[in-house]
Amino acid sequence: MFKTIGVFGKYRDASVEQPLKTLTEHLEKQQIKVKLGATTAAEITRDLPQEKLPDDLHQDIDLAIVIGGDGTLLHVARRMAQSEIPVVGVNQGRLGFLTDIAQTEMLSEVDQILAGNYTIENRMMLDVVVSRDGEILYQQTALNDVVIGKHALEKLIHWQAHVNDQFVTSARSDGVILATPTGSTAYALSAGGAIMHPGIDVISMVPVSPHTLSNRPITLPGDATVTLTIHNRTADCAHVSADGLIGFNLHGDEVVTVVRSEHSVRLAHTDNYNYFSMLRAKLGWGSER
Repeated sequence: MFKTIGVFGKYRDASVEQPLKTLTEHLEKQQIKVKLGATTAAEITRDLPQEKLPDDLHQDIDLAIVIGGDGTLLHVARRMAQSEIPVVGVNQGRLGFLTDIAQTEMLSEVDQILAGNYTIENRMMLDVVVSRDGEILYQQTALNDVVIGKHALEKLIHWQAHVNDQFVTSARSDGVILATPTGSTAYALSAGGAIMHPGIDVISMVPVSPHTLSNRPITLPGDATVTLTIHNRTADCAHVSADGLIGFNLHGDEVVTVVRSEHSVRLAHTDNYNYFSMLRAKLGWGSER
């Protein structure tokens, strides 16, 4: 039984005010304590619980409900993973890959979860560490992907990859993506990577617009240690990002190490959730005859 639920709305989006209020009132009628996430803008919190969750919350709630899009859920889910707090995603119109509950069905689906009619799906994450001469310069965790991307439009990144200390490839491209199965339907998909079912434990390495077409995406074991270096030696020639957030500018003398995180995101789904149905809806695949 969930006693305290954190509700998170899309940041600086007034359209979440009404569904936030509706959900909050519905939960409080069932004697469930509601706290608002810090991502919810102050100007839309009138008539809503005044108790806010700090950015560093870990043990304050039993369940997190996100109203917004996949980007909002990514932000919240990373924060919930360390404390193994389940996350539910409610989308605001367009079906999301992660926010799979339609707003029109929000209350009925949430009631199913409150009644215990749900399953937990564990989604692997990636840890990225940037170091120079053994000193850690940057570290972050990603649910979707870790990306090395270029800054200068006219210059390709010359990079090389090792997996478990074994040399794999040296390539010139616009960048390289290390994606989880969750992230295989994000940037990696548009770069030509394969869709990976979230039930498998793998890492996809996808070159972005490689100069040589023989440099193709490759699927690696989930427990692999991927080491990336770049040969460009100009200031801010490239950057490392985690889930689309730019985190560190590279000069060319750093080592980027990516491994599976010890933590995973726990997504809560009702029996109505169907992964392949979601793919058909998002990607326009054909219907069953």
